[in-house]
Amino acid sequence: MSYQLALKFFQLAKDEGMMGQGYVWIVAYGLTDIFDVVGSPALDVMNGVLGVEPYVEDTERLQDFKQRWQEKYKRENPGTKLNGPILSGLYAYDTVWALALAAEKAGYVNSDFMPSETNNGSSDFDKINTSKAAEKLHDAFLKTSFYGMTGKFHIQDWKLVSTTYKIINVVGQDKRVVGFWTPGFNISRNLNKKADLYTIVWPGGSDKAPRGWLLPANKKLKIGVPFKPGFSNFIQFENGKATGFCARVFEEVIDALPYEVPFHYEEFGDGKGESNGTYDSLIYKVYLNEFDAVVGDVTILANRSLYVDFTLPYTESGVRMLVPVRDKRQKTAWTFLKPLSADLWLGTGAFFVFTGFIVWFIEHRTNQEFRGPPANQIGSIFYFSFSTLVFAHREKIVNNLSRIALVVWFFVVLILQQSYTASLSSILTVEQLQPTVTNLDEVIRRGDYVGYLSDSFLPGLLKRLKINESKMIPFNSPEEYNDALSTGKVAVIVDEIPYLKLFLNKYCHNYTMVGPTYKFDGFGYVSDFYSFFPVQLYN
Repeated sequence: MSYQLALKFFQLAKDEGMMGQGYVWIVAYGLTDIFDVVGSPALDVMNGVLGVEPYVEDTERLQDFKQRWQEKYKRENPGTKLNGPILSGLYAYDTVWALALAAEKAGYVNSDFMPSETNNGSSDFDKINTSKAAEKLHDAFLKTSFYGMTGKFHIQDWKLVSTTYKIINVVGQDKRVVGFWTPGFNISRNLNKKADLYTIVWPGGSDKAPRGWLLPANKKLKIGVPFKPGFSNFIQFENGKATGFCARVFEEVIDALPYEVPFHYEEFGDGKGESNGTYDSLIYKVYLNEFDAVVGDVTILANRSLYVDFTLPYTESGVRMLVPVRDKRQKTAWTFLKPLSADLWLGTGAFFVFTGFIVWFIEHRTNQEFRGPPANQIGSIFYFSFSTLVFAHREKIVNNLSRIALVVWFFVVLILQQSYTASLSSILTVEQLQPTVTNLDEVIRRGDYVGYLSDSFLPGLLKRLKINESKMIPFNSPEEYNDALSTGKVAVIVDEIPYLKLFLNKYCHNYTMVGPTYKFDGFGYVSDFYSFFPVQLYN
């Protein structure tokens, strides 16, 4: 904010009672100088505000500079009063010095801009090279380091490095230093040792730190729980207690709070196993103050946010289609032949015989193991070549040419064996499944029925996707989903991803999710605009 806007902002906050007890205001360095620039008006409306600013050591050199600056200011602006340069002014002074030092280091460079390309004698400004002088000055400036009025001037990662900060507290008409932040001691009263901060005066004049969100006295939150018999893993109400994933997450956050939050659950149902309406009806009960909050599988939607507030989502978001799949695998006694084509099988067999013949041709003249009657020699050719498939050949090879041929053949056998094994394993284990439907356009064209979760926002979404209302059928549970899809009652189920994942966890072999993901914000807890929910649930 600008100083004038900040002054107006805090004045409005004071008029609204937000500068009193129970409130905490912390401003960054961008507004800490407001007290020096605006003066009393800022101090009047910002009592109790905490701020931070870089720490600058008050040296004799700095005091001398401030004195000379004030004398010059009075000469040039007679009749005005200003208590020396503010901290941002000192940084500006050091920045100008850094720029001057960088210019000296850079030296003189011809600063003419030269076009890198020309077209018919005219310059294209998008293709003009950067000034060489600017590049050199830029590099020199980033490397500049010296001790200025604010201490060591050093730039790192395009930012001015400051290692120590003051913590300021506005009390009355004064800015008090209540401590420092240093890399060694973090927040501390002193620069050189760890100690508690000086007493902070908070808005309203109290020296006790505000406790933050407080539950009104004698208030017990009434938490609405949706009736959800089919998907009890998310939320279920039994014997006055909510169970399921949504309730567990909520209770974990409540237990982590530093104060007690009394609450009790109340089911949004008729007590006879039936719902009292849609989720929109349940959320509207919060708006009417019949419930303080809702804990359950409630989807965050823009139209619902007009009446209530939501926490951040705690589940995956989005809506997809659930469809049956067909198994295209055909496993027979001849499945082992499928990894290789017919041509490859014939080629491999030919090479087996050819390799055996080559080895026999080279060895039989000098090797007794490849001699004998013609029938034995033919048998040796086939036996030897096929035994190499499992490296179980027993014949001793004595010729180097045979060894060369076998080395090449062994390499081919190894590659062939590994490829065959991998392909066969894939055929026998990986399911070759094909979805029956791939998109909603196909469903609309065929006039198929579409299922969805009852009491949800999905009918509105399906209508926007051009699904005829007469083709929509509501269901309440994973079992009903399975029955409808397996019997062909509906072609697809359209639902939120968390529900579909829960369904696939039980019926994973026969169904799959397909199609695009329609983005929504997931599940969140509901309250009446921060009235009762602790801030931890929103973070």
